[in-house]
Amino acid sequence: MRRYTIGEVCRVLGVRPHIVRYWEQEMGVLSPTKDIAGRRAYTSADLQLLFRIKYLVQERRYTVQGAAMQILEELSGEHADATAWIRIVRDELLEVLGKVHRRDADHKGDEHE
Repeated sequence: MRRYTIGEVCRVLGVRPHIVRYWEQEMGVLSPTKDIAGRRAYTSADLQLLFRIKYLVQERRYTVQGAAMQILEELSGEHADATAWIRIVRDELLEVLGKVHRRDADHKGDEHE
């Protein structure tokens, strides 16, 4: 998995390092790992999140706290949708499994006759 330094992230985003550190500190939705030397190491997911933060703060004029709330709402909505989808798929799989078990039981009954 590719890791990005704060310098690389700032070049891609077009912001200064202190802005990224401020967003991390104030929002609480972003916490990059740190390497052995204590330098921030950002993932692609972190980078996507930073692009979203930048858009909300600079383009949509959200406050930093407002952007954090919006992102948390978006993330919880995604998880809720995923949970609902998983339940639907699980129910369908259990239904298919029940049909397989019934078919197997019917075939075993035919063998004994």
